[in-house]
Amino acid sequence: MRLVEEVAAPATIQEATAFMKRRPDCVPWAGGTVLSTDDDAWPQSGPVPLMDIRNLTELKGINRSSVYVEIGSAATLNAIIRLPGGLGLGMLRETCLSAGTAFTRNLATLGGNLCTTHRFMSCMPVLYCMDASLELREHGAQRWYGLGRLVDENGKPRPLNGALLTRVRIPQASWSTWAVRPIGTYRYPHPQAATFAAAARFEHGALAELRIASAGSVLVRERAIELSLVGKKLPLQNRDVEDFAQGLLDKAIALGSAGDFAERIAGLAAAFLDRAPEEAL
Repeated sequence: MRLVEEVAAPATIQEATAFMKRRPDCVPWAGGTVLSTDDDAWPQSGPVPLMDIRNLTELKGINRSSVYVEIGSAATLNAIIRLPGGLGLGMLRETCLSAGTAFTRNLATLGGNLCTTHRFMSCMPVLYCMDASLELREHGAQRWYGLGRLVDENGKPRPLNGALLTRVRIPQASWSTWAVRPIGTYRYPHPQAATFAAAARFEHGALAELRIASAGSVLVRERAIELSLVGKKLPLQNRDVEDFAQGLLDKAIALGSAGDFAERIAGLAAAFLDRAPEEAL
């Protein structure tokens, strides 16, 4: 664990953003499950200022409308698991259930899972498939961003640098089939641990929508490759599946994934696409 040079415990989001404006290098602390167990999750140089956001109740709220579910960044993974069914959050709930023990999930937060800067955690590829967006507050401004705000041009985590993640907005969508799988046999905190996520919707015997993403040390997703299959009749032709898997493999290697790791990603994508619609989860 890194040395801490200053600690703030803001009572309001306004106080939190004011502190982050003064100390943009501060590390927010909510559940602390990553920061307390993985030294690599901390900044690599010198003592750091710490901002304890556990008392910001606004960050723990979960609200829903007929279109979206909005989850506060300090909502715990167990709070997400306890949400009622029928909200289109099956992928996210399964991912949260796989994250450690019940004790860990009572502490771990959605924001903590998303805002790691040394690697991506398990919720990132799932929320990418679910078209989630982020509310960030900085310098008095409140703005919504796509999840790509957390990914740099090389597919690696991009630090928020003084911005506070406050809410995650997830569209309520109905998927015909989805899957969340670990890639390989490694589990976090092993540096090669990663997660594969995929979702598809079928309409009138054709593939109407497709999302596939994987994340560990880098995030691998290629929207153009996904769109190449949209509109294809089911079952997909073997050549279409092979071309898709090859394109995903090439993307993973271009982002620096090892060859065998990239092949696992491509293999999981091909297996997902080969499944018949009636085998939907």
